[in-house]
Amino acid sequence: MHLALRIARRTGVFVVSLLGASLLIFLFTNALPGDVAQVLLGTDATPEAVAQLRAQLGLDRPLAVQYFSWLGGILVGDFGRSHLNGIPVLTLLAPRIAVTLWLVLFGLIGSLLIALPAGMIAALKRRSWPGFTISAAAQFGMAVPVFWGGILLVLVFAVWLHWLPANGYVPLLKNPGQWAAHLVLPAVTLALVQAAVLIRYVRSAFIEVLNEDYYRTARSIGWSPMRALLRHGIRNAAISLVTVLGLQVSTVLVGAIVVESVFTLPGLGSLLLTAVNQRDLLVVQGTVMFLVLAVLAISALVDFSYLLIDPRQASAAAAGEGEGT
Repeated sequence: MHLALRIARRTGVFVVSLLGASLLIFLFTNALPGDVAQVLLGTDATPEAVAQLRAQLGLDRPLAVQYFSWLGGILVGDFGRSHLNGIPVLTLLAPRIAVTLWLVLFGLIGSLLIALPAGMIAALKRRSWPGFTISAAAQFGMAVPVFWGGILLVLVFAVWLHWLPANGYVPLLKNPGQWAAHLVLPAVTLALVQAAVLIRYVRSAFIEVLNEDYYRTARSIGWSPMRALLRHGIRNAAISLVTVLGLQVSTVLVGAIVVESVFTLPGLGSLLLTAVNQRDLLVVQGTVMFLVLAVLAISALVDFSYLLIDPRQASAAAAGEGEGT
């Protein structure tokens, strides 16, 4: 019973957050300076021609009517059409979603592969030079801007060593080898920045385990520090990691957009920047709305995953269902 109530409550929060975000996105995009009709017709267009095009695009309607029309379309999977070329927004988003998705996925996987062992060593060796070195490196990594890190990697691995391409993108089905080669530097850039954040939380989670009685018991029966920490610390670290990853989803997406601009990847970031410059409002609204939808959906999944990762949550849910029966 408690589990069903928790799911219903979280679903309600998701829906309300999505509606609130849609309203803010619509208001902010319409507050951008400039007129899309004027942009399309050019500076020499007459006021009559501009007014006629605004009426044709539906921009002369009250904002409330425009908002509910746009929102109603989204609810049925219609994000509208680009003002510039008439192409459906979803058609523009589809190929770019794959690029950003690959970048975010590889960036997160890489950050976990770095943060888990580094955080564990930093916890076990926190009073010696390996622990101090890892902690200092994490602090430095958090202070480095994403674009600066990307430029540095390009300088080393593309310009000096000529190991990897500096920019561009090749579709997976066209050439898998080149696809992977073009994603290595962007994904590593995103992974290093995110790993710097995660290391601190992993280290703290493992340090908590080191102070628990069950860890001391495992050590007293002859287990090595690493074995005892792996046996009893992974679940604790997983809880912290899930929490942080849920909170960092928006940061990772923003970082991916910055990385795409550094490496000229044709993802959502480049589409969004182009649409803003051309004041193609429906494309801007559709892109941002998709990003917000992704963030909220992942946050909801993170909240539900506690029931699988944290035994205290699972026990509470089971107890609640038992009481209900």
